[in-house]
Amino acid sequence: MPTLFVIIAILLFGTALGLWIRFGAYRYAVVLFAGLLTAAFDPLWQRLYGLTYPANASAFMLWGRAVPQFAVMSASWLLILPAIITYFGGRRRWWPRHYLTGIIAFVAFILYHIIVQGLARRTGLWDYVNPTATTWGLGYNLLIAALSALISLLVYYMLVATRYYPPETAAPTLIVGVVLTPLLVYGILGAPYWLPQLTGQSNNIIRIGTIVMLLMVAWVAHLACWGMHASRRQLVLTNE
Repeated sequence: MPTLFVIIAILLFGTALGLWIRFGAYRYAVVLFAGLLTAAFDPLWQRLYGLTYPANASAFMLWGRAVPQFAVMSASWLLILPAIITYFGGRRRWWPRHYLTGIIAFVAFILYHIIVQGLARRTGLWDYVNPTATTWGLGYNLLIAALSALISLLVYYMLVATRYYPPETAAPTLIVGVVLTPLLVYGILGAPYWLPQLTGQSNNIIRIGTIVMLLMVAWVAHLACWGMHASRRQLVLTNE
């Protein structure tokens, strides 16, 4: 399974480079490269969310913690793939750039990440170790999936928002945006959940933090979807 994750990364990079060379569509390669850079934050997620890997996995040492080679490679696409597929389909008018489209995409992203997290857990690729990881029957993987889906949605939003930028502006904007988005979502929006965990607060405090986190995730998802819808309306008005 780790080999499969690496092969997927190689195939996606190859496809993205092919699109860049053949059609000048550089954005896919740029966001995949930026996703690869987010592997540098993996030790932080190990600390904040109890992320663990098999002890026998071949790994790099980052910030004093072991990060498997397959995790570094898969960082390029795990969060990025749903965004580039949705963007690709939108560019070909398979679906409109509408608020409802964004909401449906967000729900689909959550399902995608639930499947990925479940697959990883069943095959022993990674897991989350936390004694208070469930709240009202919500699995920890579901909470992580919601945060991950928001990152994918924000990457999709950035692809849409920079579609008319010249390459010299769009490329660095996308790289910085993709690299910083996990810090925003996992680090800041997820803080009401992981901070009580680290400080040993009661289950009631953790439940309140979970509610706050989910409300913030929903609000940011709404803003991203509305931003894409508003840009579409502006384009329609301009064309009129």
